[in-house]
Amino acid sequence: MRSPIRGANRARQGGQTVVWFLATIAACCCVFALVYNVGQVTNKKEATVNAADAAALSGALIEARMLNFEAYANRAMVANEVTVAQLVSSESFMYYTDTLLQNIATYTAAVPFVDDVTGPLSDGVDLVTTGVDAKIRVDIPIIEGVNTILQGVAAGVYASGATAANSVASTIAAANETTFNGRDDQAPQLAASTLALAMNESTWSSFISIEDQSILKDIVNNSRDPFADQRNNSSLINDFNTALEILGAGTEFPQFAKTSGVTKLDDFNHWEAQDSMDLEENTCFLGHFCSTDPVPFVDMGYGRADADSDGSTGTDQCNTSGGLFGQFTWNCQQAMNNANNLSWNGLPKLYDIVAGLGNKDPCTVNNGSDSGSMAYVMAVQEAGKATLTTQNLGTGLNNVDVAGPQGSPRMTDNFQNGGDLTAISEACVFFLRPDGKAVDPTRGSLAREDGQHEFASLYNPYWQARLTAPDSKWITALYAQIGQASLIPVATQ
Repeated sequence: MRSPIRGANRARQGGQTVVWFLATIAACCCVFALVYNVGQVTNKKEATVNAADAAALSGALIEARMLNFEAYANRAMVANEVTVAQLVSSESFMYYTDTLLQNIATYTAAVPFVDDVTGPLSDGVDLVTTGVDAKIRVDIPIIEGVNTILQGVAAGVYASGATAANSVASTIAAANETTFNGRDDQAPQLAASTLALAMNESTWSSFISIEDQSILKDIVNNSRDPFADQRNNSSLINDFNTALEILGAGTEFPQFAKTSGVTKLDDFNHWEAQDSMDLEENTCFLGHFCSTDPVPFVDMGYGRADADSDGSTGTDQCNTSGGLFGQFTWNCQQAMNNANNLSWNGLPKLYDIVAGLGNKDPCTVNNGSDSGSMAYVMAVQEAGKATLTTQNLGTGLNNVDVAGPQGSPRMTDNFQNGGDLTAISEACVFFLRPDGKAVDPTRGSLAREDGQHEFASLYNPYWQARLTAPDSKWITALYAQIGQASLIPVATQ
């Protein structure tokens, strides 16, 4: 016989399994929703980080390309200035050749058959000299016009600097919009763009400046070929002098001396080119104790060209002097008296990186450079509502909020920066030209064949960009801008 009390207890316990089952299902749903939400937020955060990296790297690449453009523009202007030196040298040398052949034709006019060669040759060179002079007077202003255009473009590149980079970074950030099943997220936007632009502008303007023209002067002088630098006796003249010395038995003999043949840049705004040849009388005693005396009043060859903005003639570039009072030789004086003046406004003022930049910062050291580098910073934010969490999907799970000591299964999202996701990125702009050494892993096809090492300047176009860890100063400034102590989720603080 069953006890009636025991049956009553069973009746009261009926349905407890269903309650526990429903509670378990609810807890599992909350856990599932939590895992799902964390995954969605993590994915969106990763997308935000990728957008920030792309924006920072794109902006830095724009700045690197601007520096490379400045380098190519500077090289073009240097080449143009070297061309001016070449033209001024050609003007001087052509007039020197013209007067030399004219004088030779005059001296040989009475010599049969020789006059038949020297006369027409002199006339032909005279016509060529006139044509060369006219061409040079047109070419130099054209070259200066090209340099003026290049200067203007270079100044525009410098002025746009970080602004152009910031514009590209914004476009790249917005291009990271996600499209899935016909649904478009809200496009990522720059965060604290005004602050980032100010920081990037400050970095850019403190990295580049108008250079000292003495540097450009040295570069132009060192880039000239021998003709535009020093024009000495030709081998033909030297051989002829040797024959005259032999005929004179090394005792008393005439010599032809190139008493000037140089092109010089005086200060930054005056090219001087001078060529002259004088006749000298050499007297030797027993092959030694020789004396050399320039023969005055004998026209040989002379030419001179001065390029400046005021039509002035510079100093005599004669490399010797003779006479009782040490006056310059006759043909050097003739060159000065018959100088040709060309119009030229002087060397331009070019941009270069600021001197004395440090080379111990992470951007330099971590990228294998040994020169000053420049940081480019950027932050990107994406709207939290674009994250497909349970709250944004409208499932209702986000409304669960049980108060009490047992805790709360609150499912609401809790993003920073006004409900948005924010990511910070920084990129380095640095100079590195592989030098071809076996230990250089980046040498590739860019290495110099001569293995010479190049240093950073705006004459060398090997500026690059690469991502790096954000600087703490930039992170702190951004946190202050968005009104947060950090980007650690509030729920964990």
